[in-house]
Amino acid sequence: MDEEAQDESRDMSTTWFIAKEYLKRLEVSFEEHGRKTFSLYPYGPTETKEIEVFPGAHWITLTTRLYDLRSIPKKQRASVYEQLLKTNASLVEITFGLDKKNFVTIRNAIPVTGISYDVFNATYEAHLSGIKLFHGKLKGSLGLKD
Repeated sequence: MDEEAQDESRDMSTTWFIAKEYLKRLEVSFEEHGRKTFSLYPYGPTETKEIEVFPGAHWITLTTRLYDLRSIPKKQRASVYEQLLKTNASLVEITFGLDKKNFVTIRNAIPVTGISYDVFNATYEAHLSGIKLFHGKLKGSLGLKD
């Protein structure tokens, strides 16, 4: 392994320990998946089963699948995509998008440089608020059903 790859691996390991410590401080239930991801199981009215936390060398990313679009007709999907882009333009801290399996997702990214527990906690709270926004208002306005 070259020196640059070793530095990247060490940075990711440090970020993983930071993320784990902050998750403990949040007092939420979570599982570790090797040294790659954590799965959180939030409580309350989030209507989601899992939030994935990916600690990387430069970013810690929170991602949640919100809605499966595979059964939605292609014409309606184009409208959903457009509305998600418009929504993203009006929000701070969170981003709606799609993953490879055509699920609507929400994502927050925290730069590791200068990270603190307060920043991590604020980003986690923003993520939960985004999930509530999607299920409370956005999903209905997109014409998506339960």
